[in-house]
Amino acid sequence: MAYEIKREPEDFIVEEITPDKKVLEIDKAYKFKESEGDQLICVLQKKRWDTNLAISEIAKRLYVSRKRIGFAGTKDKQAITTQRISLWKIKNAEKLRIKDMVLTPLEYSDKRIELGDLWGNRFTIKVYTKKRLKKLAKVPNFFGVQRFGDTRPITHLVGKEIVRGNFEEAVKMYLARVFPKESKEAKDARKKLAKDWNYTEALKYFPYSLRFERTLLGHLANNENDYIGALRKLPKFLKIMFVHAYQSYLFNEFLKEVIKKKAKYSKGQLFGYESKIENALEEKILKKERIEPKEFFVRSMPEMSSKGEKRELFISLKDFKVLGKGKGYYVIRFSLPKGCYATTVIDQLFS
Repeated sequence: MAYEIKREPEDFIVEEITPDKKVLEIDKAYKFKESEGDQLICVLQKKRWDTNLAISEIAKRLYVSRKRIGFAGTKDKQAITTQRISLWKIKNAEKLRIKDMVLTPLEYSDKRIELGDLWGNRFTIKVYTKKRLKKLAKVPNFFGVQRFGDTRPITHLVGKEIVRGNFEEAVKMYLARVFPKESKEAKDARKKLAKDWNYTEALKYFPYSLRFERTLLGHLANNENDYIGALRKLPKFLKIMFVHAYQSYLFNEFLKEVIKKKAKYSKGQLFGYESKIENALEEKILKKERIEPKEFFVRSMPEMSSKGEKRELFISLKDFKVLGKGKGYYVIRFSLPKGCYATTVIDQLFS
């Protein structure tokens, strides 16, 4: 690779930008605003924490369901990040002490923070490279590896099987498909399960760290062949991510074709059941995948359905700055709208 990032969390800073364009700066001393409402709005600053695991840990420490905690979007794990979260009917959150996390209350509100309640994110990134920084007016708006999984890039593959109605295949793929970057313990467990599909026995040897897999196994151990029921036991964010990841994969494939053919399109589709095929490149992608837009209405699991939408194929970098430059590195800062990936921008700037 032409560059390296995320050697240390301090090398990758992600500061959420609120809907009214305010940057939640790291280490800022926020003042509490007297207000009313059942939702306590806080700034969560974290380091080396996956967002969903951080939310689960906060809920556990507060002795409440994670359903009472709202947030606008997930942030990188190997990073220092800030974001708003809402806590329903919870007091004294600032007294919570969790390693590498700080919760700072801002105000009370009647409105819960939901997914998408942000403008975007500001990134400050140290890039280790000997290559020169490119100057680009716009960059391709690819979905990043985070969308599909880094250690196990399987999310979109499971999503495809769900869209096609192959729920047994989706579950078995999630449980047993092995990838090189996994731990030996995880690989061995998946290989063992794939030999006999004994879900009750698998609960005895599947690592406790594979908690979503264990959720599926627990349901199937008591409800043989109920693969739809097993999927429904997974957290809402993960179920939604499966289908969204497959939509993202199709979008990336279309964008690759646009760049290759130098086609003059400004938007691409996140295909859904309301999508209409608009050009030959879209038709090519769907034909290759053997999928039709109408299949994104998942009849057996309507909650997994997606009607589709459009997305910009190319994006401009907001407030781009070079903050530092030395022998073998750059420190750069830029802002991106929600749903855009800094890692794909770095790819373009240093490829």
